[in-house]
Amino acid sequence: MKINRRKRERGYVLSATSLSLVVIISSAGLAVDMGRVYVVRSEVQAYADAAALAAAAQLNGTSAGITAAQSAAQNVPNKWNFGTQAISNPDIQFAQPNALNTNQPDGSTWTHSPVSAANYIFVQVAANVNVPITLMQSVVPQSTMQVSASAQAGQVMVTTYQDGLIPFSPIAPSPGASDYGLQAGQLYTLRYPSGGGLKKGNVCSGDQNGAYWQNLPSQDKGFWGSNSAAALRGEIVDDTQLVPITIGGDVPLVGGVKNTEGTALNTRVLEDSDATSTTYAQYLLNGQGNGRRVMALP
Repeated sequence: MKINRRKRERGYVLSATSLSLVVIISSAGLAVDMGRVYVVRSEVQAYADAAALAAAAQLNGTSAGITAAQSAAQNVPNKWNFGTQAISNPDIQFAQPNALNTNQPDGSTWTHSPVSAANYIFVQVAANVNVPITLMQSVVPQSTMQVSASAQAGQVMVTTYQDGLIPFSPIAPSPGASDYGLQAGQLYTLRYPSGGGLKKGNVCSGDQNGAYWQNLPSQDKGFWGSNSAAALRGEIVDDTQLVPITIGGDVPLVGGVKNTEGTALNTRVLEDSDATSTTYAQYLLNGQGNGRRVMALP
């Protein structure tokens, strides 16, 4: 009876050890493989976020904009597997804004290839990769696990500008018009000369035939936001805008004749990777600029 009991005890120990090994290997596999999966999940999500933002920035209401958006999403440098493998064949879709909330996409309009690119201002990028698994293969009959991520980005109306506007402002030829009477490609005066300069017609070609600049108040010289030359330089070079501007509000013009803005503008221009294009159309065509020469103003 003692011998039989010892044999049964040895059999129990072997069975318990075998079961424990299965649990230990499974736990190790879960820790190692799932840890890798979570890392990849973060990498793929980072790619989707960056690709959606890059694509949305290219949308301009034209078919060329759609093509540029697709290319921008596909060429985002983010990779997975600890930054060693590119993410291929992302799913890229476009949508129009919701009629009730233009800051949200209309779910019924998502499409890979819009028939007309007009009013497509939202992008959705989805990507997935197959992550190899090793230890978990002892408990699951598969060698890879699919990891997916998606992100949406869109162009929404900005109504208040807290930074990024340079401290000049043109005078509107037609203040009541939706485009203020300004024409694309035309040259307009940003800083109006004082006194005799105006009387001599020392203005840009877009203002030559206008009467709106003939009798400007002393403060309407094109400067706004600050009367300090140092502050103006900071706004031009460093985007340190001091006064917020809201669409529909007045531009807070200030007086004074500053003599340092030419140097500040030159500094900013030379920070652009394309400092030679003479027109905006040429700048876009070259595709070499980093945007420093493109400035916004109220």
